[in-house]
Amino acid sequence: MAELVFFRRGEEVLRLALGADRVVLGRGERCDVVIPDPEVSRQQVALWLEDGRCEFRDVSGKGTVVAGARLTEGTVADGVDLALGQWRAVYRAHGRGGDDVMVTEIGVTTEMTSKPEAGETSRIAAQLRMRWGSTEEVHKLKGDTVSIGKDRGNDIVLGARFVSGRHLKLNRVNNRFMVIDQQSTNGTWLGSARVYEAEVPFFSALKVGEAELVLEPQTNTGKGATSYYGIIGSDPSVKQLAELIDRVAPSNAAIAVFGESGTGKELVARALHARSSRTEQAFVPVNCAAISKELIESELFGHEKGAFTGAMVARKGAFEEADGGTLFLDEIGELPLELQAKLLRALESGEIKRVGASKPITVDVRLVTATNRDLLQASKAGKFREDLYYRLCVVPVTLVPLRRRKGDLLPLAEHFLKTFAPRGQTVRLSEGAVKALTAHAWPGNIRELRNVIHRALLLRKGPHLEESDLSFDGRGGAPKDDDPTPIIELTEGLTLEQHLEMAEKRLIMSALKRYDNNRERVVKELGVARSTLFKRLKDWGLKDAEG
Repeated sequence: MAELVFFRRGEEVLRLALGADRVVLGRGERCDVVIPDPEVSRQQVALWLEDGRCEFRDVSGKGTVVAGARLTEGTVADGVDLALGQWRAVYRAHGRGGDDVMVTEIGVTTEMTSKPEAGETSRIAAQLRMRWGSTEEVHKLKGDTVSIGKDRGNDIVLGARFVSGRHLKLNRVNNRFMVIDQQSTNGTWLGSARVYEAEVPFFSALKVGEAELVLEPQTNTGKGATSYYGIIGSDPSVKQLAELIDRVAPSNAAIAVFGESGTGKELVARALHARSSRTEQAFVPVNCAAISKELIESELFGHEKGAFTGAMVARKGAFEEADGGTLFLDEIGELPLELQAKLLRALESGEIKRVGASKPITVDVRLVTATNRDLLQASKAGKFREDLYYRLCVVPVTLVPLRRRKGDLLPLAEHFLKTFAPRGQTVRLSEGAVKALTAHAWPGNIRELRNVIHRALLLRKGPHLEESDLSFDGRGGAPKDDDPTPIIELTEGLTLEQHLEMAEKRLIMSALKRYDNNRERVVKELGVARSTLFKRLKDWGLKDAEG
């Protein structure tokens, strides 16, 4: 199915299915997709499908920037983007479809693309967590439609201030929710955008009056695993992480989250925000690696009108948008050195200066950063400022990779099975699939597991998920212990040390297979200490590691 994929500051924020019907993008409330940006006209551009092509027509009278050129009408090719202020809309002729729509900061008034089917058994049990002031309530969501408001006739009565009598409805759509504002006085908000009708996933946070409403899976996720603001697992490291978040979230201290790619660093940042006193204010994520060096300063600090070519109007940066709330800088290790000094100054003084401005602006921001790099080592190599490192790492949080959380692997896999299984179907893992999953090294961590399960569900041939349905890193099947050569491929985001650990495991597993699990023979052939071999096996969670 063709779709538009919207990005803001390098982060994907919305997927919208395209059809023959005309879709209008703009800043006005009556547009199909509302983009709250001063550079976007109230009605900017219309798009529709015609004979398999994506046609567009500018309706602003000023032209719309398509593939870098300002045009009034034409055809959008697959992969081409439309520039819409701080947002980009990329056309994809073969998208993932309506079930993958995700909204975080853009208002949407589109029609629901799918209806819940009778007898759905694969849906995840859901709950709604409501917070306002010192009050917190959790309501289990049992029906397909839930009304929320101040009147007692609603399914859920919300007693916070500035809530209308019948404020909004939630319609269940498999593991997503259609949020429908009931013409409330003060509106239903998702991030900085007012929502009229939008399909949202789990962990979306809605602002209703003075209350925040968070859609969550019910706490018990099966087989002893629990969920803490979307962080799933029963491993001791997960429990320690939750306790640490609870302790440090109320403070204003800068938090640095370290971990390999795919370990859930943004989930930790969102949990820190949700547990802080800033939860009713904005959470603004910025991916430092996804923004060009020429634009990153403007994205962080904003710019004045005329500050550079193309700066037609003044614009707030991420610091100003996060004022009073939390700013999350992902991939902080990619920030250019010249900007690191400005970031340090902003943290020390609480003041920022827009590009082209003569006076600073005072902001109150709680900063959370994340990286998969060793920043201390980078600072010693002169690639990261040492003073900034210590300013960011007031409280360092290190996430444990999935390969060291073996007990959480299957609960996570089953969670993703429930999330991505077709409506009305219950798909289970076969014994062979379980063995293949547990044997894999998971260099991409939880993100890789999510993709492996999602891909297998799309490609499976039978009612169960079999080993043959699984593919890892583009290769069919799980890695075999008896591979004669322990080949390791370059994986983006992993350090040399992590690649070497993967190669070491493949080599040791291959040697154990060749010598029928005779560990003394493996020690002799590989020339390693007996204690080293047993420690490696224990670290990898293999049974009888002590020999």
